[in-house]
Parts: sequence; C-alpha cells; structure tokens
Amino acid sequence: MGTSSQKPARRIVHYRFGDAQDVLRVEDAVHLSPLKAGQVRVRVTRSIIHPGDLQLIAAKYLQTRAEIPEGRVPGSEAVGIIEEAAPGALDGSGIAIGTRVAFLAPGAWQSLVDLPAAALVALPDDISDDVAAQLLVNTITARHVLRIGLSSLGARPDNIVLTAAASAVGKVIAVLALRDSLHLIRLVRSLESATRLAEILPGGDIIHTASTGWQEEVRRAAEGDLRLVIDGVGGPMVAEIGRLLNTQGTMVSFGLLDGGPADLTMFLPKGLTLRGATIGTWQADTRPEEQAQDIATAIDIARTEPQVFDGFRVFDLFDLGAAITAVAAPKKSGNVLLKF
Repeated sequence: MGTSSQKPARRIVHYRFGDAQDVLRVEDAVHLSPLKAGQVRVRVTRSIIHPGDLQLIAAKYLQTRAEIPEGRVPGSEAVGIIEEAAPGALDGSGIAIGTRVAFLAPGAWQSLVDLPAAALVALPDDISDDVAAQLLVNTITARHVLRIGLSSLGARPDNIVLTAAASAVGKVIAVLALRDSLHLIRLVRSLESATRLAEILPGGDIIHTASTGWQEEVRRAAEGDLRLVIDGVGGPMVAEIGRLLNTQGTMVSFGLLDGGPADLTMFLPKGLTLRGATIGTWQADTRPEEQAQDIATAIDIARTEPQVFDGFRVFDLFDLGAAITAVAAPKKSGNVLLKF
C-alpha cells in the first residue's frame, strides 16, 4: 500500500518548447494509473536543475518547436522515498518500500514519479537529500569524460587541462584526476573563483583566464606536453585551446557554458580531435560493470568529499522563476535544487 496522500502532488510542466521562464508552469498532478510491471512510485523530495534540462526545454538541439498537447515534465535526476512498487519489482534488489533513493529518469520534476526499479540507487543515511540530488549526473559525466579522454591517448598524459573547473562536473573531474595522481591544470574565469577552488580542492595548477597571458601560464605549467584538454566552456575558448594543444592532441567537450560559436580553425592543420561526452551517451558507451562502478564512485565522493557539493541553493516550487535565473547566474558557485 502507498502513502501518497501525505502531501498534494505537483509537477512542473511545459506545453511548448521555448525559454524556460516563459513556458514552464507548476500545476497539480494526479496519479490514477496503476504501476506497470517492474515499476515503483517515488515521492520526490529534491530535484536538481541541470543547465542541460533548460536546453532541452528550449529545444536547443532539436529541430522541432511543436506544441506538446499532453505536456512534458522536465528533469533528469532526483531523490525521494519509495511509496509503492508493482508486485515483484523490488525482489532481490535489497530495496524496500520506504527506502530513500536517488535516480536518473526523465520527468523528475514532479512530486510523484513512476519509474523502473532498475533506475533506483539506495542512499546511505549519512548523505543528505540536498547532496544526493546532485550526485549521479555530475559524477557519471565526470567519470565518462575522463574515461573517454584517457582512452583516446596511446599513453597516460603528463597533464590534463580542464576548463570550467569550478563547475559541478569540473569539481568531480578534479577529485577523480587528483585521486589518480594525474597532473591537472584547472582553468576558471576569475581570481575569486580560483581562490575559492583552491580552498575546496587543493592540488595541481589553477589559472584564471581573466588574467593577461593566461595561455603562457598554461604552457609553463604543462612544460610543453599538452595532449588532452577537457572542456566545459565551448565558444571562443575552443579556439584558445586549439592553439595550446600539441599536434594530434584531443579535446573532450562536456559542456557549453559560453554558448557562442566555436572556431575550429586550428583543428585541421594540427590534426586535433574533438570528441563530445554527455550523460546521454553513457549507457551506450559503457559496460554494466563500469556503470555500477560509476554509481558506487558517486556515493563514495558524497561521503568522502562533501565539500564538492557545497554552495547549492534550494528553491520552493512557487519560486521556480528565481531558481531558473540562478542556474545561469554569472557568479553561480553551486547547484540549484528544487524542493518538492
């Protein structure tokens, strides 16, 4: 039996694609349909707004601008408590009704979510809902990006340059690289950000790109060996990185914080490789055992490096507009969460 009557169910929905501030609305949601085989019903307590969620709402990478008569609930990651389960759905999982879980699934921005039991990740008691809502996408993306970058090279690199190093994914990449004794040259936009990052995650070199001559600082730190760059900025930064990379170097892109056009002029004459890596390709690109290890790593980082997830802000649903604005704030230093 479920206990979903404890709180009214709400959902965030859009009926057309466009700017999230214009098209999103909060409305009542009623769950009437029975669970399908293998499904569970989770009451969400927190969900995260990833920049990619807003890009999907805007149909940034789609050709369609069509109406959505039935409505679409955005979101891809959340944490909550299992309220109901289809018969046998939880058998052998070690998870039961009442268990607190994190999950990756479409339609996460709603109070009640029906999803496959296989998508659930049981949470230890010492990881808060606020931290748990930030774990999966950021850690999985970081592991995925590093795996692709390192496998593209014939030998272990002496250095890795990381842009957007103060971003959520960038901080997790730093944890993973430093654990593996990889020399990381981290790029951030300002001296303030560099100082804050050094306090949170010391190690390697941290260079802010607002300074004149930052490119020479990178070259000195790399001592001439620049074969791999992991980029979360895009835009004009791509051309700057292309100039820095060694001939036949590789750039792995995991984000487009800049959003502007990228100049690939240097890629052809230097024989550079550009590879994209996102959470959307994770399951297709990895083996089940790698996926399990990625999730285990997410739990481990939350317990051993909790400062990586500090600086977050939590918004109630009635303050959705302010939450959306906070995601793109120029000095954003932490993730933006929704409270259900």
